[in-house]
Amino acid sequence: MAEINNGTNNPIINYGVSSKKSKIYRSSKEPQDGFEKVELQSGGVTYHKYINGLSGKITYLERDKKTLTNGNDLDNLKIFLNDGTTTQSLALKTYSGEWKLAIKHLFYIDFSKEIEISFYKTKKGDKTYNNCFVRYSVEEVIDEKAVYPTWLDTTTVEKGGEVPNPVKNKKGELDWTDNDLYYLDKLETLIKRFKEFKA
Repeated sequence: MAEINNGTNNPIINYGVSSKKSKIYRSSKEPQDGFEKVELQSGGVTYHKYINGLSGKITYLERDKKTLTNGNDLDNLKIFLNDGTTTQSLALKTYSGEWKLAIKHLFYIDFSKEIEISFYKTKKGDKTYNNCFVRYSVEEVIDEKAVYPTWLDTTTVEKGGEVPNPVKNKKGELDWTDNDLYYLDKLETLIKRFKEFKA
């Protein structure tokens, strides 16, 4: 696999998204000021610093799929955002809810513009949902209102759209395969459009 080059001499800072908190975080193996202790399912410990969001121009957009030296498989959507000083690398686990939300909100993005991206929780009745927020830079306004990219219509088939609903398998569990493949197809279209923009 080719080495990723962010196109500048700027340092790359890695970020992920916590499904539990629905927030972007920076990770550390050691305790640091501003970082919270997180106990892993494996029994290990890591430290996360949660932030409200990231901003910059998208300089890299690709599916990062590989096997690590410890034998674990890694499959993420990797997005680089460059703010002129730093390159921020955001990794979203393939097929996760955050991955699907990012595809929905980035699908029609204008790659020439600086964006802001964040994740947050919303509540409807008794249920809490993870959500994503993408807009063009605060400097991009029309009639004193921030400009937002058009979102991908993710209405499910059940509600008259084209996104496949999960179906129950013989065990009564939800099977998300068709839904996952729908978003994967949209991601491939998004990556192709980004490569055409960069060419």
